[in-house]
Amino acid sequence: MVRTPAFRRSLSSLVVAFTALAFIGALPTGAAATPPQASASAPSAEGQFATYPGSVAAPTAESGNITAGSCTYRQAIDNPHISGGDTSIHGWWRNIAGTCPSLANVDVFLQAFWCDGFGCRFITVAAGTGDFLAGGGSGRRANARLACATTNLVGWRGFVDVDLIGVADPSGFTFSPILNLPCSPP
Repeated sequence: MVRTPAFRRSLSSLVVAFTALAFIGALPTGAAATPPQASASAPSAEGQFATYPGSVAAPTAESGNITAGSCTYRQAIDNPHISGGDTSIHGWWRNIAGTCPSLANVDVFLQAFWCDGFGCRFITVAAGTGDFLAGGGSGRRANARLACATTNLVGWRGFVDVDLIGVADPSGFTFSPILNLPCSPP
């Protein structure tokens, strides 16, 4: 889908607004997937953030090659990590081959594992977006972060969506590994 800057800003605002309230089910880590279905309800007052069973420290996740027009690229996301008293995650894109635009819109979402009377699931607690050059590193990646309220152990993951500017590209997310970190959301 070809997206103008105004359309991307509007879409990013809607995605952030809806996913901030969304319950998003667990999907395999590091895999490109179709967009998760969102629910417009917030976590119940009777629940709590929790550790994720089977959390495994794995390398940074990267999608397989994605082709859009004459551009081949990949989405990438690092592990959730503690930084300055916050849980943080970064997303970026890599130009693999062909003729790619200089910038891509990168949306990154940080999720915490939540359990209540309805079961356990990941919920989006922070999001970040921006237009970035390929490659990652300082100034070339989107960041989502949330301050830690306590040092209770909680399961964390993130996912990234990269949209090439001016080029129709396929939908899909790339998920980070799931890690239990000593940081509970407020």
